[in-house]
Amino acid sequence: MVLGPTARMWLPYLNFTVAISALGFQTAVLYPWHEELDKEFKVLKQEHREQLHLHQQVTIKKLEDLEKRLLVTEKAIPDVSITSATLP
Repeated sequence: MVLGPTARMWLPYLNFTVAISALGFQTAVLYPWHEELDKEFKVLKQEHREQLHLHQQVTIKKLEDLEKRLLVTEKAIPDVSITSATLP
């Protein structure tokens, strides 16, 4: 496709206009949106840490309860040691 002399004359201006429009869109729309998303991801990350910490506490509590029940069971059956039978 061969461009005519008028198209060749206006093509650099058109290219410059498109480039400036794209840069304006990036700085006016995309960058602030990126900052907003970054803040939301930080909040989400903190909430995830809190949930993970809560889950770990619940898991530790369950393990402690199981250990207490195991000790009660061992005391109820004095001839059999459950913990020593499970250890390697």
